[in-house]
Order: sequence, then structure tokens, then C-alpha cells
Amino acid sequence: MIRTYKCRTKISRAGHSRLDQVLRLSAELYNAGLESRIDCYKKTGKSRSYFDQCKELTEVRAEIQEFKDISAILFRGVLSRLDKAYKRFFTHGGFPRFKSSHRWRSIEVNDQCGNMLKREGNKTVLRIKGLPRIEVKTSRELPPNGLLRAIRITRKALRTEVALSYEVERTEPVAEITNPVGIDMGITKRLTLSDGKTVEKRVINRSEIIRLQRSVSRKKKESNNWKKAVLLLAREWQRISDKERDYLHRLSAEIVKMYDLIVVEKLRTKNMVRNSKLARSIHEQSWGKLITLLNEKAESAGVRVVEVDPRGTSQECSGCGATVKKSLSVRTHRCECGVVMDRDVNAAINILHRGISIAGGKLDLESRMVGRMEMKRAEVGPVRPGTVYGVVNSST
Repeated sequence: MIRTYKCRTKISRAGHSRLDQVLRLSAELYNAGLESRIDCYKKTGKSRSYFDQCKELTEVRAEIQEFKDISAILFRGVLSRLDKAYKRFFTHGGFPRFKSSHRWRSIEVNDQCGNMLKREGNKTVLRIKGLPRIEVKTSRELPPNGLLRAIRITRKALRTEVALSYEVERTEPVAEITNPVGIDMGITKRLTLSDGKTVEKRVINRSEIIRLQRSVSRKKKESNNWKKAVLLLAREWQRISDKERDYLHRLSAEIVKMYDLIVVEKLRTKNMVRNSKLARSIHEQSWGKLITLLNEKAESAGVRVVEVDPRGTSQECSGCGATVKKSLSVRTHRCECGVVMDRDVNAAINILHRGISIAGGKLDLESRMVGRMEMKRAEVGPVRPGTVYGVVNSST
């Protein structure tokens, strides 16, 4: 199981300049490698392989001092990235493009990673030939260096980040399911849980974004003032993105702590955003990111996550199984069997039923609905603002 730790970094001013040079050389190598593949195919009808280009890289490093001063491992990562782009072209379409040097923002290392991350006193430092000294700021203890499989250095608008990927042991899921939950994802409510709890939808305050976008539009493109305005806009978007990522981490972590089986919808977001009236609202809720984080944290905690087909969950009665047709504007589920509840809660219970059947267990109707959230809240600990507890309200 691969687990990735994203960390902030501390780099000197001269180090940032050196990092810019390495990124520029990486973009040049990528473009040269792509051009070489295109020319080779035009002349011979065959393309160059990754290993062929690694041999050419050895010749380039022998002739050009700039490339020789930098570890070959970094440049092999660039060629590997090009090779992956080429393979995706044959499976998913989309021919690789030439990269502008100022848009090349990341460096990948996939070999001998354990020797590059070192401890210097109380500090964790990343040392790679050709790169500046990069101090890695860790908020928690990292696994042993022997488990480190990949390093990714990314230049962002606000800061430079390092992603450290470790291969750790998989935690076996719990054998007995005692506290399952079904989750319905929506727009009016971001999440609706099968025990009746809800998480409020995400609303982005776009006033500052709009102001900065107007500032960019008034500047002459590619001028110095235009570049400054673009940087300010990128920084504001990253602040919003970082805030959302932090919230999703805390939300997914608490859901994993509270339940031992999590059932979610297998959504096709690409098809859903074709509705122009709902596309922005759907994107803002970040369903895909949340499901990804739930899977990652559940895998580490030994909790099982099951994805089910969401078709018909809103129309089906969770009490008797009958189909009750209703439009999107109808927010209350009413059935002849006497079940009256919020539409999304009904859907979440149906999702839970389907997940339980896939997991191979049975569901106790009484234990599902009574007292589960309160018991788990006491086990997890005090409320933290902005998490599932801070924004959850009972459904009416």
C-alpha cells in the first residue's frame, strides 16, 4: 500500500533560483525527447523507447555541463514522465504536448529515494545532486527511509511542497461489521448520512477572486504587471484549495473513525456536469476528492469502503422497497407503507442496504438508526470546529 505525505519546505532565496534552473532544464529535456520521438516515427515508422532515450541522456550529460551537474535520476524521471504520456496517448488519446519552461512546476524522483532524505539534528533535509538544500517541515513522524519509494517536488503559487510516497503494510479490514453507514452526496447538502446527519454544502466566497480576475483582464498580456496580477490570482485560488483540502482531510478522518463500513455512491461526475446549471455546484462539492480520501484513510485504518450503483436510490422506499416516483423539487419521501422522511436520508439508507448486501452482512434496523452517532462521538473525543461534528445538524 502506497501512502503519501505532503510536506511544506524551506528553501533559501538562492535555492529558489537554482530550483528554477532545474525546472527549466527539465522542460527543455522533455521537449527534446518529444521532438526526438516524433522525428524518429516520421523517418522510420517506429518510436523511441524509454531505454533508448536514457542512453541518449548519458551522451547529453557528457557533452553539456549544465546537465552533468544535476543527478541523472532527476532527468530519468522526466523521460519516464514523457514515456507515460506517450502510453496514455495509445490508450486514452491526447497526444503529448510541448511544455513551456515557466509552466513546468514539478520534479519526480523514483529511484534511490531513501538515500536522499536525511536527518540533520532535529531537521529533515532533502539532498539531491544539482538541487538546493531543501528543508522538509513534517507535522508528524514519517515511516523509515527504507520504505520511501518516490519523491515529488512541486512549485506552487504560495510555496514549494514535497510529496513523499512510502510503501507501508496494508491493515486488514475488521471482520465483523457493527456500525455501518451509507452516504448520499448532493448539492443542497454536501453529505447526508443514513443515521440522519447532514454536512452543509460548500460555498466559495468569490468576491476576492472576481476582483483579481478583473485586475488581470485590465493588464496587457505578458507584461510585468500582468504577471504580477496572475500570480496574485493563483495565490488566492491556492488559499481556497488548501482550505478545502484541509477540511476534506478532517471530515474523511472523522467519518473513518466513527464507522467500520462506509458505503458511498459510484458517481459519474463527468456525465453529471454536462448540465450547465448544476456543473459549478457539482464541482464545488469535490465528491471525487472526498471519496479518494475516504478510501485512503479507510485502507490505513482497516475500514472497508464499498461503492454502489446510485440509480433509483431516491425513488425506492427504504421501508418496503416500493418505487415512489418524484421529481428533484420534491425533497420529502412519502410512501403508502407510512414512511415519511427527508429524500436524501431515504437515499442514504438505500445506499447502505446495497452496500451491506455487497459486503455480505445483515443489517439490524433498530441498531442502524438509534444512538450510533452519540456513542461514536464519545469514543472519538471532543468536537473540533469545521469537521463533521461542527457542521452536522439533525435532519427534519
